[in-house]
Amino acid sequence: MNNLTPINYIIIEGPDCSGKSTLYDMIHKESDYQWNIQDRSSLSMLVHAKFYGRDEFFHIAALKKELYNLNNQMIILLPQWEVIAKRFNSRGDDIQNIQSLMKLYKFFSEAVEEIQTLPNVTVIRAVVDESIVNRLVETYREIERHPMMNLSNSAKVLVASCNDDYKERLGINFTHYDFGTFSDINEVSLDYGKEREYYKKIKTDLFGKITEEIITNQVDNESRRFIYTDNSCISLAHFLVRGRDLDCKFFLRSSDVVDILQYDLNFLKYLSREVYRRFELSGYCKIDVVINSCHIPEAK
Repeated sequence: MNNLTPINYIIIEGPDCSGKSTLYDMIHKESDYQWNIQDRSSLSMLVHAKFYGRDEFFHIAALKKELYNLNNQMIILLPQWEVIAKRFNSRGDDIQNIQSLMKLYKFFSEAVEEIQTLPNVTVIRAVVDESIVNRLVETYREIERHPMMNLSNSAKVLVASCNDDYKERLGINFTHYDFGTFSDINEVSLDYGKEREYYKKIKTDLFGKITEEIITNQVDNESRRFIYTDNSCISLAHFLVRGRDLDCKFFLRSSDVVDILQYDLNFLKYLSREVYRRFELSGYCKIDVVINSCHIPEAK
């Protein structure tokens, strides 16, 4: 595998009796325990906070943190209420009764209406069977094989789902790996008219810094000081060489998901490759990206 955008967590959500435990076991069996699967997470915490009348602020923040990490995937099971009720009547529950379960089902339904269009959320309204699980596993394996630049599409969908007039998501992030080929870089896109000179300046400044640190300050290749900073949109790039491997961290102050982000991500991958080659590395390259303001500009 040449590059990889790994899934950190598959989060399975939904009301009681929706089939979460069954899906949990089926995905593990079909994938040979390929992923870390969580049964419930911040969405359940938020739903139950609503149910018990508790403050929701921190649960909303935690849910955003989960979903703005593009390495996470969430599955929400929401079969027809009749399916839920039949299962409940068959097995019972130590905590819920049929009325409280219906109320929770309503809260989950309302949450689905708000987040179902997010790129890393899958809503399943049918009863889970092998064909559904097979499609999920293949979809997740394909997502992990996507080039890094595909994440700009995910970010765009995430931002476009905002309900307010100014489309913006804060703190979208992901981790991507390359194993030395950097085959998904689009060389032509590096000459994108609006950004060409900007990208050239960043590369020149960064490699000037690397040369200065090695020659003038006499640091070795594993120094922590190979860093580019600026107050522009690509505001920080930090590179750590460790043995044969390279760790890259990028912080983007902001990026326009409509016109710029795909080019920014391509450039970050390119910059990682150039540092990787500069130090003649042969291991993996880990790329962490945080986009603090990922937005669609207001129409002029």
